[in-house]
Amino acid sequence: MEGYGPGTYGDRLADVYDGWYQDVTDVEATVDRVAALAGDPPGPVLELGAGSGRLAVPLAARGLEVWALDASAAMVERLRAKPGGAAVHTVVGDMAALDLGPGAPAAFAVVLCAYNTLFNLTDTESQRRCLARVAGVLAPGGRVLVEAFVPPPAGGPDAVTSAVEPRHIGLDEVVLTVSRIDPDARTVTGQHVQIREEGIRLRPFVLHYAGPEEIDALAAEAGLVLVDRHAGWRGEPYSLSSESHVSSYARDE
Repeated sequence: MEGYGPGTYGDRLADVYDGWYQDVTDVEATVDRVAALAGDPPGPVLELGAGSGRLAVPLAARGLEVWALDASAAMVERLRAKPGGAAVHTVVGDMAALDLGPGAPAAFAVVLCAYNTLFNLTDTESQRRCLARVAGVLAPGGRVLVEAFVPPPAGGPDAVTSAVEPRHIGLDEVVLTVSRIDPDARTVTGQHVQIREEGIRLRPFVLHYAGPEEIDALAAEAGLVLVDRHAGWRGEPYSLSSESHVSSYARDE
């Protein structure tokens, strides 16, 4: 998508993100899992692609030192403005470069990459760079948590190349999600088309997806090994029929 950059998704979605995505995953279970892995006393936590603070703010409310990185200044501004947002250390930046600037901890007990955030890096090389940088800031014994959907097999019966889905139909608003899948490039390109009487708003997105085994391979290149994999944040068993996964990685020491 021409002109699409690291901050485009968040900049175009920031004003509606909380309304659309606040309950997209189990916030309580995510916070519980991260807090448990952070240790006692807890080490610092880094969330990549933290957006408007859906997870970062409640993590900070648990007494954790939370650093939140996002490429969208608009998202970070909304995070900072929330009650409790001032307790989160926020950085505007590209998670493929992972430059937190001066004052950041040298190492993190947990690095969190929730709800398909890794796929917001729109090519494999960027994902590889991100995981390499993550490995470099992970404390000994620390954990990297990656939550993502499981792609259907290429060319399988569920491999849809294009779709138009109604996301919301209201009295004064219709939101359609228009998307196209390129199975060869492993990309999903789309627009949330928000239609109101006063006009149309386009909210673009691009994902570069990978299966769990492909993420494992990228992690291995970065010196990270898979510790466990579940189908959700409450430890649900993962199987070949699971639609999503939460994978935990540690440094290969």
